[in-house]
Amino acid sequence: ENAACARRLAGMVTLLDTRHAAAGSADRDQWYLDNWGAVCAEIGASQQLTPGVASHLLLIGVALRDRLPKIGAVFADGLIGYRLVATIVHRTGLIKDPAALRAVDTALALLVQGWGPMSLDRTDQEIDRLVAEHDPYALRRTQTKARGRAVEVFLDDATGVATLWATLFAPDAAALDQRLDTIAATVCEHDPRTRDQRRSDAMGAIGHWQDRLACLCGLAHCDAGATTPSTVVIHVVAHAES
Repeated sequence: ENAACARRLAGMVTLLDTRHAAAGSADRDQWYLDNWGAVCAEIGASQQLTPGVASHLLLIGVALRDRLPKIGAVFADGLIGYRLVATIVHRTGLIKDPAALRAVDTALALLVQGWGPMSLDRTDQEIDRLVAEHDPYALRRTQTKARGRAVEVFLDDATGVATLWATLFAPDAAALDQRLDTIAATVCEHDPRTRDQRRSDAMGAIGHWQDRLACLCGLAHCDAGATTPSTVVIHVVAHAES
């Protein structure tokens, strides 16, 4: 069934190629019903599909031939289904770099053959992981997710600690993650806190406009302990000639 679906899409692409190769094809691209529209109408009439559905199928077929030939080959062998193919075409649609696209096509063609049943979200995540590895700027991001970003702080008066939940843009989150590691590393190796505890304390340091943690090792010769966290920022204004 999967292989038959792949042949069906390939036949649609062949029909489009035939229409483009016909005499006067370039002129028809300026018509209200251009070559693409005419092919979609023909496909829709023969297969009892709306022009919109036919156009979507044709888009998938063209993408498999021109952008994802190895995924197309796996599909033609019947090893994956149309739903997964359509998802891959959509999630990789923003990749512009040819080398990155070839790398993603090759990697996915190998991986998908070993995938078992997965939810739609898990499928998106696995594809996005590969896209991010080869072309992070081509990731699909939904406006709904971005609009829902927020920072919430839940205080627990009984324990004296708080829980923080945040949704950030990925570059901002990466910068914060690196900043926490940097501040957490400002103590000496004898500091009794775990890495997670120091990262947590680093959030507090950022909140107090501090750039380091006070070392808790208690050793007299500790260089980190001798450095007091500071909230003072000095701005120096000088003339260019100085």
